[in-house]
Amino acid sequence: MHDTIVTAPGSLGDVNPLLGIAQQLQAQGRNVLFLAAEPYLPLAERAGLQTKPLTTQHEFHELCHDPNLWHPRRGPKLLFDKALRLSLVRHYDWLEQNCVPGKTLMVSHFLDFSSRVFRDRHPSTRLVSVVLAPATFRSVTHPPQLSGTGLETKLPRWMLRAAFWCADRWVDSMALPHINALRKNKGLAAVSRIMQKWWMSPDAVLAMFPQWYENIHEGVQLHEEKPSQVRYVDFPMTDSATLVTEEVRADFQRVLQIVGDSKPILFAPGSAHHQAKKFLQAAADACRRMNRSGILLSPNTSEQPSSLPANVATAQYLPFSQLLPHVGAVVHHGGIGTTSQCLAAGVPQIVLPMAFDQFDNADRVMRLGCGSWFPMRRVSAEKLVEHLSRLALSAEKSNDVAKRLSTAGREKKNPCEVAAELAVGDSI
Repeated sequence: MHDTIVTAPGSLGDVNPLLGIAQQLQAQGRNVLFLAAEPYLPLAERAGLQTKPLTTQHEFHELCHDPNLWHPRRGPKLLFDKALRLSLVRHYDWLEQNCVPGKTLMVSHFLDFSSRVFRDRHPSTRLVSVVLAPATFRSVTHPPQLSGTGLETKLPRWMLRAAFWCADRWVDSMALPHINALRKNKGLAAVSRIMQKWWMSPDAVLAMFPQWYENIHEGVQLHEEKPSQVRYVDFPMTDSATLVTEEVRADFQRVLQIVGDSKPILFAPGSAHHQAKKFLQAAADACRRMNRSGILLSPNTSEQPSSLPANVATAQYLPFSQLLPHVGAVVHHGGIGTTSQCLAAGVPQIVLPMAFDQFDNADRVMRLGCGSWFPMRRVSAEKLVEHLSRLALSAEKSNDVAKRLSTAGREKKNPCEVAAELAVGDSI
């Protein structure tokens, strides 16, 4: 029986931080079981963790290859409807069979609704919710940007509260048929407006980013609806670099040989983005027009351009902590993992958001002066060249932010170690 269960639904950007916390919990002497989509379990197994799949290889492949996944409206429907239908009850039943109420510690990504229902069914069981990006927290003073237009950031407060209510009802319409059916089956009362408060554990919420990254607007950012149990840690800065296979290490050396010492542009559309063919072709064309070396990352090799300049390399995955010191700029999708790695490395970035928290991270990059952004749907070689041509203006600000993160890092413990200590504490 395991005394700790760490659950990481989602893509590699969601898995890596939870895996880092799981490793620190294991270092404390705890018996940890790690749950994630089947394709990511080998990473945890190489870390010496026992594992169990949340979704099978086939199920995860099907979700990632659905063209709706990265649509601003249809993407959430996939997560809150189809993904829940696949795994909610199956995961909950497994928890009932393997958790000891009051003794098993659960540490979970905040979208792990099975563990959240289990916590309501067994209130003596400690659940720690892990939040990776500020966009998860709502505010009527400085709301997160969740769309390409940014209209939601310009609404008056009364209208913004109404917009939150509508968003809650929309998510409820997709998720609650599954969640409340499970709750009813377990003798629990129905819930509503799950995004308002319910989806965060009442025991502990760990925000895996520095508070200054959230409060980059002028003045003080107030979150009237933020749970009181939130504690800020720091960017986890985990990318499983020590857990990669020999094939990935060989790929890393091959790529560096192709691009040489030319400070290439890194193009990274996201580890779960399997509809990036247009982006990758535009990236190759932009490198050709600018006579710049480049690195094109994609988990789906069939999407890579058939014809590439001699100084442009491709790979499926490379650890950013090792790669970013070699690059001059990064063009990416706006996932919080990639965004924070770029900030820490002092590398200017262009963000091409598609959905979820990506627009908000893009806005924060721009506000920090570390780069620019435009929506992925507008990608073209011309647009990339336009933004890359003026990216040098962001170099100084990017270095300043990197120094800030480096100074804070020297003064503090490893963020995942801090998160692990907070997770096991009697109170937070």
